[in-house]
Amino acid sequence: MPTKPMPKSRRTMAATLKLEQFHGLWEELSEWRKLGLQDAGILGFVKGLRFSARLIYAIRDHLSSSTYEVDWGHLLTRDGDSCSPECDIIIHKRGHVREWNGRNQPVMHFKFINCKDAIAVISCKSMITAVDKEHKAYINTLKPYVDKIFIFAECCEPSAVKRLKRSAQAAGCEGFWYLYACDKMNQCTKDPREWEDFLTTLEKLVDAHKRKKI
Repeated sequence: MPTKPMPKSRRTMAATLKLEQFHGLWEELSEWRKLGLQDAGILGFVKGLRFSARLIYAIRDHLSSSTYEVDWGHLLTRDGDSCSPECDIIIHKRGHVREWNGRNQPVMHFKFINCKDAIAVISCKSMITAVDKEHKAYINTLKPYVDKIFIFAECCEPSAVKRLKRSAQAAGCEGFWYLYACDKMNQCTKDPREWEDFLTTLEKLVDAHKRKKI
């Protein structure tokens, strides 16, 4: 009798939808990088903003059933001063001190958020080769104000992944993830397990914070 083919592993609809935005973003950005256009002048800056914005949308969807918000903005100390010159993505309790251009059909949407209301900050990077002194200074600046700091990179070299994860942890980060890996020949590969682990980590963080409040 002929051997029956092994059944393919089945993903549920929910599991597929969960990573849908990550698949779309990797296809878009990896294509620009393969063409050598990712960091070309002003376009590189704009695509960096697009990367962090799309990541915000994906996180918002995943945490939509929680009472927490996900925004681009600055953290303010209890005295009202800025904690850091940059905060790419902030996961925080509902509410803000001020928002810039956050109305109907905004061109930008930037919020100033009290650090006591923040539960995590995600630093977005483009092509990351090392967790250097600049990254460490940024982490050290934020640490007194927010417990959890993460790095999510658009891209890194495949051989650097384990080293970057260790370096990020040693620098005080709670985690490092990336959208895709790209080698010196501009061959780009994805590992959806990275995206899954990233979202699971954020979900557990929010759940733990909610339990702490009860």
